[in-house]
Amino acid sequence: TRVNHKPTMPAYREIDEKTALKMDGNREKEDLAEPLPKWSKNDLKDVVLYGAKISPPAAKMRIILAHYGVRHRTVNGKKPNSSYTKIPVLDINDRQINDSHIMVKNLAPVLDGKSLTPELIETEAFFTYKVMLSLEADTMESCGDLCGCGRLLGGCFGCLLSCFSCCLCCYLHGKLRKSKNLLSTEEYGVALGGKLNGKRFFHGEEMGIVDVSIFGGIKAFEEAGNSSFQTLMDSSPELKAWFESMQKSVSETVKDF
Repeated sequence: TRVNHKPTMPAYREIDEKTALKMDGNREKEDLAEPLPKWSKNDLKDVVLYGAKISPPAAKMRIILAHYGVRHRTVNGKKPNSSYTKIPVLDINDRQINDSHIMVKNLAPVLDGKSLTPELIETEAFFTYKVMLSLEADTMESCGDLCGCGRLLGGCFGCLLSCFSCCLCCYLHGKLRKSKNLLSTEEYGVALGGKLNGKRFFHGEEMGIVDVSIFGGIKAFEEAGNSSFQTLMDSSPELKAWFESMQKSVSETVKDF
């Protein structure tokens, strides 16, 4: 008797998909499918950060790596041949990590020696997905702020950004804030300052990776001379005092923005 066997999907496709996911890392806002090994800072090899000088999430990662003394190199632009097309992207050893919040969350045990508490995870996520986006939205709505980004970027692209800043401002005005359903920067500043809850740093009496992360993200707007930076500082005396304290501390380890 002749038996017709139904063809099955070859097993190599499932293996390839899993391998590709590991190689290209996580999706945005999603944690790593496979946690990092129990590395120490000395185990971090072949560290490469893909990003852009005027990208706030890339800036916060540059400052984190510099502050903690992690040897790395930076590459301007997206990571080639990766299915993840946003920045920043962080390569460590044979692992790719996407999304600056996920980077901070997974690097905390390596650089601070302990995992983030649920409260610190929420604070970092609030800054990354709300406060920082609100600052970016303010920047897109200001011709002067876009010019400042162009000056900070420098080169041909910086010149083009400055020249077309007014056109970009008219085109982009209100789009990011509306699409992400964002509140005002003043409201986010009050909320972020409140998360200090009388503490010197977000981690407590001593700074930690979340402090360095938030400082790095805000620092990008100060360096560009953006008015959104001052709006955020004016919204909360607690946040302003924290930023000034961080400025003094981080300047001892980070010499070049």
